[in-house]
Amino acid sequence: MLRTALVLVFAATLVLAGCGGDDDEFSGDVGVPLVAQNDSGQDGEATLSEVDSETTRVVLEVENPSVEAQPAHIHRGSCENLDPQPAYGLENVVDGKSTTEVNVAVEDLVDKGLAINVHKSAEESQVYVSCGDIEDIAQVNP
Repeated sequence: MLRTALVLVFAATLVLAGCGGDDDEFSGDVGVPLVAQNDSGQDGEATLSEVDSETTRVVLEVENPSVEAQPAHIHRGSCENLDPQPAYGLENVVDGKSTTEVNVAVEDLVDKGLAINVHKSAEESQVYVSCGDIEDIAQVNP
């Protein structure tokens, strides 16, 4: 009986430890699926990692890369309704990859109505080839 009670107390402690806390605190990287647009075949993923409390590393990897450098940005809005003015510029995607450190905390990017998009080229910047809404849907490496 005492053993059962101790097990129940221990289990309840574990459950309560998982509750509460700061929802804006991230213990790992945040993965953002990038979905191909305009028949580009450029699906991929963005990974957001905390560098420090005010800096986030954004790593983009897309399939079927273009031979040209492809501009990439973080925009306000969603993939379905992007604000055309970028909120944060990212390094161009070259050979399917890009790494940028932006001066903003991870928690200020996730679930704040922002999206990452990749353009076909600098000359055809109005053509989006990949996009992903930044949501707290896929924390990786917790």
